[in-house]
Amino acid sequence: MNNNPPACLIILAGGQSRRMGQEKATIKLGGQRLIDRAIERYKPLVDQIWLSAQSDFDTGLGIIADNPNAASGPVGAIFTIAAQLPKLCPEAKAFITIPVDAPFAPDNLISRLTAVPGCAVAQSPKRLHPVFGYWRCDTINDIRETHQQGKKSPSLHWLVRQCGAQLITWHDERAFTNLNTPEDLAAAEPLI
Repeated sequence: MNNNPPACLIILAGGQSRRMGQEKATIKLGGQRLIDRAIERYKPLVDQIWLSAQSDFDTGLGIIADNPNAASGPVGAIFTIAAQLPKLCPEAKAFITIPVDAPFAPDNLISRLTAVPGCAVAQSPKRLHPVFGYWRCDTINDIRETHQQGKKSPSLHWLVRQCGAQLITWHDERAFTNLNTPEDLAAAEPLI
């Protein structure tokens, strides 16, 4: 039985986009910005959407900017979200993360990740995709308290192990494709 509370969706859009050369959120795919594509796709499936970013990219959505004292990278974003979300939205006990640069994620991503008790992350036959995750705030906050500031930033794989996340498998490897370079973007255009 699923005892998970309802969750908010957080679109991770705070990366530096070095290989792409510009903000991934504002890159157009099929004539539509990646950020707008993600919002349009997931808005009917969730109660609230927040952005993990420094800007709202003119979407009008609330943002949760990374705590400068948190670990860097996606783990720092997840630590910051888990600490801030209960203050911003007290009824939210958990949240789902998706990256802004993954336009082909499975349609049943949210329903499957939230269908199990505790934290959960996506995997495909070849690899783990922990940026697509369901994170309980209490669990992540407990882990954050044990991580020593100033130490090397942990990986998402470390976080998955620490929280005992369940691994939810999809068999389509392409569903988790990230658009990291202009070549990735060009290859994705015909698939839209």
